[in-house]
Amino acid sequence: MVCGSDALSFRPEIGRHHANLTSPLGIALGIAATILVCGSGIAVATHERPKSPMDTTVLDHNQPVLPDGTPRARSAEDGNTDLGLKPTVPTSEGSGCIWTRTYLPVTRIVPEPHPATMILHGGGGINSGYLELARWWRDQGYVSIAVDSFSIRGLAKNWLTDNQFGANMHSANAAETARYLRGRSGIDAKRIYLSGASQGGWTVLRTLTPGTPWSVEATSLIAAGIAWYPVCVRTEPGSVLLGPFTRPVLFLQGTGDTAAPPERCADLATGPNVRILVFPGATHAFDVHAPPRTHAFWGYPERYDALATARARAEAPGWTETNRLQ
Repeated sequence: MVCGSDALSFRPEIGRHHANLTSPLGIALGIAATILVCGSGIAVATHERPKSPMDTTVLDHNQPVLPDGTPRARSAEDGNTDLGLKPTVPTSEGSGCIWTRTYLPVTRIVPEPHPATMILHGGGGINSGYLELARWWRDQGYVSIAVDSFSIRGLAKNWLTDNQFGANMHSANAAETARYLRGRSGIDAKRIYLSGASQGGWTVLRTLTPGTPWSVEATSLIAAGIAWYPVCVRTEPGSVLLGPFTRPVLFLQGTGDTAAPPERCADLATGPNVRILVFPGATHAFDVHAPPRTHAFWGYPERYDALATARARAEAPGWTETNRLQ
């Protein structure tokens, strides 16, 4: 399956600056950021996860993509705006291409090979907020690639009615995108990461949970994951348990999050490769630049929190730089 151009820069979107974490200044900033995070009332969970078998009754992840030329569903949060995605990553079952948008750092400032971060959207589908996060990762010196798992299959959103293939499908797509990145020139194969929010955070955890059709490949390709306010527990029929994780995972959460309460994730901390940071008062989607709102269907609050966002973004690159494949 040939998807778009074989060159990584088929849609080059170049950043202007980045934070060089290997320079003396970058190291100093990283130390300062760590002091800021650790000294601000943020809890670090270290609980052990109870041992129980994973329910594998629902593992369908091969939902085909739409044929070329079929109109795709779009997130209502962006008013059906064209987000500039292109067919890029071949699916494992050969049904077509996953649509993505790629951002590249300035090579003359950040020499190749570059680390890479995959941006995984939540249950409402991809929107401009995920592209903003992708641009932020680009400005840290990473190749960043925003991945669309829903609209290419005719879905505007997903959790309950499409859970039997939707969430697993998203994790399989993450592994497929990691494979795509590993095959591109200019990418540091030891520094490919996952970053997902809400259901995308669940997808990070699911992708790095053993015993799935994609877990061996994901473990060999992905160095670490970051789960922003992830959904850690599902209760509908066919839901699966998460963890213990095959790669290091950083949890970024808020005490004001009633959609994905941090305490539901506490038992997923299974050792030194997991870190949970909980920001006081931060709600679900605390890093999204938008007016405060109550979710129309689920009824939970969402409010942008500049301080929590700054602390989370201070921590994230330090986590990725610390965790690399051997």
